[in-house]
Amino acid sequence: MIRYNGQGYSDWSRLPFQEFSFSQLGAQFTIPIYWQHTAPLFWEATYFHWMSSLRRWRMQIPMMLTPDYLESELKTFSQTASPEQTQLFTLTAFRQTPSRASTPQSSLGWVLEHKGSFPKDSPSESVQIELYKDLYLSEDYYATLPASQQTQRDLAQIYAHENGYADCLLLNTQKNIVESAQGSLFLLSEEGEVITPDLASGCQATVLRAAFIDWLKKQEGITLQERPVSPFELQKADALCLLSPFSGALSVSSYRKKNYTETQLQQWYDTFWAART
Repeated sequence: MIRYNGQGYSDWSRLPFQEFSFSQLGAQFTIPIYWQHTAPLFWEATYFHWMSSLRRWRMQIPMMLTPDYLESELKTFSQTASPEQTQLFTLTAFRQTPSRASTPQSSLGWVLEHKGSFPKDSPSESVQIELYKDLYLSEDYYATLPASQQTQRDLAQIYAHENGYADCLLLNTQKNIVESAQGSLFLLSEEGEVITPDLASGCQATVLRAAFIDWLKKQEGITLQERPVSPFELQKADALCLLSPFSGALSVSSYRKKNYTETQLQQWYDTFWAART
């Protein structure tokens, strides 16, 4: 017998699945897939990112999960939106049975879901952020994986919501900025350099972050640094931009007493995305 939200069920299979969390199944993580016209964007990088993450999470990968197979699964969705709109899919992986001492491994389960159009434009409303200092993220081998330290990110997002912020920045054990609860941080310095925390700081290695960094490095007149970022640099920056793999770019308008009016980072992101679509 299982009690779920005050109702009794004889076993897990009888629970209302649409309300049931994958958290009981362990090692659950989700990555985004971007679809434009008739093909996925960044497909090779996305597929190998998912495969390497599965291996690092010690998950058993079926031989059938080839790039061609997953792409054919994506094509089964009815595309009702305009072909000019980039579509967002999520690919979620989880162990199909809970891990136990005697049987720590299980077969891989996965869910592919269409989430609608991926937003290209930054919201026009005021975006205020703050530091979240109740806890710190580690910078270990697993820190860059999808869903790693997700509980800390969830708590930071709850803190932001409760205190009227759009997002919160997380710190690592060295008191340097890792990223926001929603995505990667990009900073435009007074000298005109683009600065973003490096992977060694503990930020997640998303495909969208890597693609944007690669594009910035190829542009003339843009200097990019991937390095540790101190919170004190936020007060001196000309612009801040948060890049979420699920909701796109978010231009920050203020952090504490500092206001940001420079929109160059957002313009570069818009140019980067336009080149892909």
